Formats: sequence, structure tokens, C-alpha cells
Amino acid sequence: MLPLKWHPAAVIVQKNLPLYWLLPAFVAVWLFAEPVAADNFLFSHEQVLGTTFELTVTCADQHTAQQAERRALEEIDRLASIFSSYQTDSQFSRFLALAAGQSMQVSPELLRLLKRCEEWTRVSNGAFNPAVEAISRRWQQAALEAVEPSIPELQRLAAMASRQHWQLQAEQGRLIRRTEQPLTLNAIAKGTIIDSVVMALQAEFPQIEGFVVNIGGDLRVAGSGRCPVTIPAPHRDALNAKPLAVLHLSNQAIATSGMSERSWYVGGRVVSHIMDPRTARPCMQVPSASVVATDAETADVLATICSVLEPLESVRLIESIPGAACCLVTGEGAVFCSAGWPIQESAAGGADEQAAVKSESPVKQTPFDLQIEFEIAKSAGGGRYRRPYVAVWVEDADGFPVKTLSLFLMADNPGPRWHRDLRRWYSSDQVRQLVDDAKLIGTISKPTRNPGVYKVAWDGRDDKGDLLQPGKYTLYIEAAREHGTYQLIRHPFELGGANFSEQLKGNTEISAASIKYSGK
Repeated sequence: MLPLKWHPAAVIVQKNLPLYWLLPAFVAVWLFAEPVAADNFLFSHEQVLGTTFELTVTCADQHTAQQAERRALEEIDRLASIFSSYQTDSQFSRFLALAAGQSMQVSPELLRLLKRCEEWTRVSNGAFNPAVEAISRRWQQAALEAVEPSIPELQRLAAMASRQHWQLQAEQGRLIRRTEQPLTLNAIAKGTIIDSVVMALQAEFPQIEGFVVNIGGDLRVAGSGRCPVTIPAPHRDALNAKPLAVLHLSNQAIATSGMSERSWYVGGRVVSHIMDPRTARPCMQVPSASVVATDAETADVLATICSVLEPLESVRLIESIPGAACCLVTGEGAVFCSAGWPIQESAAGGADEQAAVKSESPVKQTPFDLQIEFEIAKSAGGGRYRRPYVAVWVEDADGFPVKTLSLFLMADNPGPRWHRDLRRWYSSDQVRQLVDDAKLIGTISKPTRNPGVYKVAWDGRDDKGDLLQPGKYTLYIEAAREHGTYQLIRHPFELGGANFSEQLKGNTEISAASIKYSGK
């Protein structure tokens, strides 16, 4: 039953009356009191497991939501102290420090996770393997040296990865180190932690209606309601580009893996950071693999596996796992979807040649192409900090805002009180709304983002989709951060003029920016 909103005037109690006289009044209040509607509370943190953590809590009061936030962070920190290979004092790091043949007492959580690693290595025929860490390190070194590893060296690395690296002694609660090979849990532990956070919150806060736990883009939706999730297209990495799909998840998890996350430049070519443990080579054929599953751990590990296997092999594997579905994009732009993928919102097919469908038809081209890249600066002091509001837009020669390209802010409470901190954009948008009353906040706006590089593109159309005339325009990149600074970058350019590419001067909040224009 929903919490009740008590109205002071609902019942008048006279002192010293017998308690049984009050019973009908309290029953009446219980029956006719107005239920308190649940609200969504969003919490964001940086540098959680080395990435961004977002928690959405659907409940009736802010205090309960804040308690859930604290509990979620506690659970993340607890499991990071077990699974992390970056914390030198974690259980997993201390296990990796053992010499071959040595053993140590470990927690049930680490024993369980390594058991799951063994199972997924077997199910994937070696496409998933924590021993891929040594291969990744070798290719990182190759990126620095600009020379690819030799074939004999790759064969040796693959052979080493295929060995047994630990032995479980579950009854004794011990692990035995069998090799001194570097290992990583990065392709599974994040999903495990997300699931553990969800289970902890569900157990301790039954009054909360729903959660969305998002760590670095991998997320799980639990409880009532549906959560829209946008899957970006790997070949269109601008923030405002048309997405590959928009899904609405309910009591499901999703993870996306592929080259769009990170890549290296080795020997004159770009290579993926995802390696095939069986060949010790970068996985290049599937630059984007998205997997929906009933839990985040399964989605996390399957997204990596689907980046390694052949697309049709991945589809067959996914269709053998209850509750799982995938959407894969190849380097040539073909889309492979399993039978369980939501076909009403994206392309779909089966586990055969019919599963390959072409990417959606391109948007009608214009004569203009403007590419903007900007980097949100890292916190100078390190640790967790409040992310800045950022607006990127274009004004014409009269100072009228013709197109807002990107808008990072909080659309819900307590965010609106800070919208005016984007001084130039907010003032310009008030002028725009005198002509066009469409609301950009809540429609094109996106949540604030963590430090990193972002891209937006502009094809010369205004906010209504009409093609603008050639002429003089100005690009603005504005940033404002609570307990931080206010910064504004402006750059005049000519739409329809000569092609150009320029680096813009960075600042405290936007450390670097660039603009590239080409007429067609």
C-alpha cells in the first residue's frame, strides 16, 4: 500500500477521551487519506569503479531515496574491495600477487564469481577468458611502439591464456593460484556488482517502487515501470546522431560493448581494445554488441562474448539463453538481431542469414557538415565531484539561437534552479521561445555527463528542421558547474564558406574543443 499523506484537519482529537473513541476516526483517516504519489530521484557520482554511477529511485520521499543512495554506494565499495584489480589491497589483487602453487582464504563472493567465469569460458568456447589481460597489455605496449606483435608471439599468448589459472576449493573457502598469468574480471564484475546493488536495495527498502542502477552505461531496471534506453549507432558517434535503437526495459538489464568505447592505434591502423583470447588478436568485426538479459551479470559477459564471436554464432548462443536478446552491428554496417530483440523499435531477425539486415536508410543529406568535439575536464582535485551543465548551440548574425546541438543538465528537481547558470544559452532560449514555444529542456536535453570527449554534428538545419541560408554564424560552448566555474567558448564561422578545421582554446570546465566544417 502506498504511504499516506496525513492532513492535520482530518481529525480533531479532544484530550482525555477513551482510546476506543478514537478508533473510528483513525479508520476514517486511513480509508480516505490521499496517497502520496511516487517520484523519481536521480543521483549521480563520478569515479565509481573508475566510471560514472547513476541511481534512479522511484519512491514517495527524498529521505528514503537518499538512504538507498548511501546503501548502493556502500555495496559498490564493499564488492570493489573484493573484485577490483585496480585496488592493490582487494581480495582479487592479493590473489594475483600469489606465486603459482600458493593459496589463500577468500570470500564466497569471489569464489562464486570465478566459478561463473569458468562456466562462461566453457559456454563461449574460450571467447570469454579472464586471462585475456596479458594479451590486452601486450597490444597496449604495441600501441606505444607502433609495431604489431609477431605471429609467434600471438600464438604463445593465446596458448598461455588457455591454461588453467586457478583452482577452486569451495568447501574450504580457498583459491589456489595455478599460474602467474595476469587476470581481469572487468568483463563480468561490473554486472555482478549492479545485480548485488539491486538485490540489496530490494531487500532493505521494500517501500521503494523501482530502481535503475547504471554503472558506466551498463544498467539494470528493477521494480515497477519501464525505462527508455538509447543504443547509439557505432558508425555515428555524435551525441545528436540518430540512435541504433531505443528500448523500453522492465525488470531487465542491458550492456553494450565494442570499439565505440575505446580503441588503440597500432601499426597504422585502429584496433579494438577487445581481444580474442583464442587468437590473441583484436576483435574488429563487431564494433557494437548490445545484450538484454534478466540480470546485469549475464548481459555484461554476453556483450563481450558477442564482440568476439562471429555474429551468427553469437545470435545462436544468445537464443539458447532464456531471457537474453542481442543486437550486433558489423564493421560493414549490417545489423544482426536475435529472435528476442524488440522488433517494434529496431531491426530484428533470426539465427541464420536472414538475421543480417542493412542499417536504416540515411537521413536526407544537406550541403553542410559541421563536426564539433569537446572534452569535459576532469576534476583537478580528483575524487567525486558535481558534473557541469553544458550547452552547445549556434546563433545567427543577429544573435538568435537557430540550433541547440547538445544540452547536458538535470531536467528534474533540484536541477531547474541551476538552469539559469547557463547564462548565455538560457537567455537566448528565452528569446527563441517568443518565436517558437517548443521546450528544449526535457526534449533534447540529456543528463549531465562525466569527464571525457563528446562529439556533436550539425547539418545546417534549425531547431524546427528547416535548412538555413548560408551566412555568418557563431558556435557557443557554455559550461557551468555547481561549486565550480562558469566558462564560455565562442567561435564565429561562415556556413557555406570555405572548408576549415580549428582547435579552440580550452578552459577550466571544457579542457579542449575543436570544430571542423566541410561543404558538400
